Amino acid sequence: MHIALEYAGTIGVGGLKDVALTVVSLILSIILGTLFALGRLYGPWPVRTLIYWYVEIIRGLPAILQLFIIYFGFTQWGINFSPLTAALIWLVAYGTGYAVEIFRSGIMEIPTGQREAAAALGLSSRTTMIRVVVPQAYAIMLPPLTSFVVLQLKNTTLLYLIGFADIMYEARLGVDATNHAAILYFMAALAYLILSLIIGRVGVRLERNVAAYR
Repeated sequence: MHIALEYAGTIGVGGLKDVALTVVSLILSIILGTLFALGRLYGPWPVRTLIYWYVEIIRGLPAILQLFIIYFGFTQWGINFSPLTAALIWLVAYGTGYAVEIFRSGIMEIPTGQREAAAALGLSSRTTMIRVVVPQAYAIMLPPLTSFVVLQLKNTTLLYLIGFADIMYEARLGVDATNHAAILYFMAALAYLILSLIIGRVGVRLERNVAAYR
């Protein structure tokens, strides 16, 4: 019990870092994912092709390899990222690759008749996209988007490999110092489980709040 009490604080701080990093990377991934999805659907062919290959590369390469390329690979050219900077760059790049497909699928779910009706009312294509298509698309995308948030949170478990002081990093330090692996890794697992459950509950509540857009 004394081991759990001793390391609860540091693991808790690591959890706050994971949450903060997940939130920031999520916001940036959603913004870039929306823009890239629109570019892939409606942009000129060079833009569509570039975004297509970006998504394929992100989804095709192992996550840990992407992280190592950013943190270790660029040092060959004298570019040295801190663990925090490398973590944020990777999470945003990785998250954007998946967000593009989530948003693209959501936008494609909106019936063409919605756009035709908006055009008949005199709305421009841009206004139609912002005020008609995107709000409905976000409502459709909420279930996969909730799963995506949980995935991003789980991805932070890899960050201890580059020295980022998150939940796993603090748990590992505790294991090295005390050799109480069962207790400390259970605490780490419990922390991730609690955070995932909270995200799931928030997602369900948001789905109910935006049900009017469906």
